[in-house]
Amino acid sequence: MSSARFVNKLSGQRVLLVGGTGGVGISVAQALLEYGASIVLSSSREAKVNAVCAQLIGDYPEAKDRVSGFACDLASPNVEANIEELFKKVGEINHIVYMAGDRLPMIPLGEVTLEKWQKCNQVRTIAAILVAKIGTEYMKQDRHSSIVLTGGSISEKPIAGGWAMLALIGAGLNGLARQLAFDLAPIRVNCVAPGIIEKDLWQGMGEEGKKAFFAAHESKIPTGKVGQPEDLAEAYLYCLRDANATGIVVNSNSGTFLM
Repeated sequence: MSSARFVNKLSGQRVLLVGGTGGVGISVAQALLEYGASIVLSSSREAKVNAVCAQLIGDYPEAKDRVSGFACDLASPNVEANIEELFKKVGEINHIVYMAGDRLPMIPLGEVTLEKWQKCNQVRTIAAILVAKIGTEYMKQDRHSSIVLTGGSISEKPIAGGWAMLALIGAGLNGLARQLAFDLAPIRVNCVAPGIIEKDLWQGMGEEGKKAFFAAHESKIPTGKVGQPEDLAEAYLYCLRDANATGIVVNSNSGTFLM
């Protein structure tokens, strides 16, 4: 019996990371390369995709043939055509990790408009379901193929302030994962629900606002520290590696639900 049968579960697998050029996406990509997988990065800006691919190859020179990337604009009115073109370039894939999203939509309810909702919703949910629709055409129809969506703990644990749109999106993605687990079976579909994670999506608060927000949160949560990208990466890896997991929401939130 091989002593590496667990370590090698992802070896030789191809994983597409949609919206994977941020801090969490880079951590997931690093972990996948360490486990022997090939990664394909995608985000809206070609320069960013190229820069992150170059960074990963610099960190893992032995894996240079297992790193590639393509730009795909999910905010465009032509989003479906863009996704179709992306998968034509990517080709056959074993797993899709969907973590695309603009800055976190911290918008007071009184300032919510149809335009703001449509812009935020397109990237986080509409594009997600289109990626699932098109991407499954490039995947083997068995339980070793999977899609992982990204929701959020706010769907179950509200945060004071202007987070109504994000709460609705998070709850929708949790439900979408469960429904797609039925619709796309035997392909597995799961959702990772992060709590507050140290990542670039909080930039809209400004540096001082972010520090104050994090400090207030850390004074209450059991771990005493907001999650780091390398922490959250483990949740995605679990969803990819456990061929018995489908239709579930994996929470990584510093014990937020205990507060």
